[in-house]
Amino acid sequence: MDDQASQATPAAPRTPSAPRPVTPPPPAPAHAPAPMPSPPRVPAWDGLRRMRGQARKTTGLPPRHQMAQRDEPSTVHEVGESSRQAELRGQVQQVAQDLQGLRQEVHQHHTLLEDTRNIILEILTSHLTLMEQVNLMGIDNQAWRITVEERFSRTLRQRIVAAFWQQVEVMRAGLVRVREFLVWLETVSFETRMIVLAVTMAAVAIIFSCLSYFIR
Repeated sequence: MDDQASQATPAAPRTPSAPRPVTPPPPAPAHAPAPMPSPPRVPAWDGLRRMRGQARKTTGLPPRHQMAQRDEPSTVHEVGESSRQAELRGQVQQVAQDLQGLRQEVHQHHTLLEDTRNIILEILTSHLTLMEQVNLMGIDNQAWRITVEERFSRTLRQRIVAAFWQQVEVMRAGLVRVREFLVWLETVSFETRMIVLAVTMAAVAIIFSCLSYFIR
């Protein structure tokens, strides 16, 4: 009976359990600071090359032949030197090399200019020497021409005078012969005189006939 009574008694109501505490979500892990970007590499400064190329373009000079690329050593970091300082030092060395090459080129141009000036001076000196020799030859030629003309005129005068006196001597000899002939003619007979006169007249006639023939 007791068992039935116990079974008949209703069960006692359950009391609600205490609410569980709400746990907050775990905090998000702190983000690590982003790495600083490395500074951009500065290209090697080639201002002098660009200036030389621009100068050749503006002056109309032919473009320079491309030279072989130089073996540039890699940047060596010294103790306690950053990459930026190493790059700057490499650029400074490059500029120093460019300046050295430019200095050598200027020296070569200066040497070439000196050689050209010396050649021009030699040419001018030779030209002046040649002009002096030409002037001296002109003076000598003029003096020689004057001397030759004087000698020629003197010789011509002498020849004219000599020919004149020679003709005088010939005429004198002719007069002497004519005088001797007249003296001889006075001593010969009358018949001989007539024969001589006839021969003379015949000779004169022959001479005149020849002259008339040549005049025609």
